[in-house]
Amino acid sequence: MAETEKNVNGIMEKLALITDATQSMFPKGKSVIVFELNEGDFKEVLGNFRQLDQGHKKFKIDISGVEVVFILEGQYDDSKINVAPVKRSFIGRLFPFISRKSSI
Repeated sequence: MAETEKNVNGIMEKLALITDATQSMFPKGKSVIVFELNEGDFKEVLGNFRQLDQGHKKFKIDISGVEVVFILEGQYDDSKINVAPVKRSFIGRLFPFISRKSSI
């Protein structure tokens, strides 16, 4: 039992240090930290929060205003990250309006 309590405190203590560091680096910004964990590590972290159902594949906690997100390995979809916005010319932006057919 003492080992479990030590482990819980160790994880939470380390997360508190990480979130404190992000706040000191960017005090006016908002921080979100994402961890994608293998099944063993994910269940270990999930076990620290009794109010969460063990069937969850994603969950987040807030530590002093910093969101910490935990995701089970393989559940994170990064296909939308780093998608550059499409730059269109002025005519390209007007084209949908010009090409509309009148409903009269």
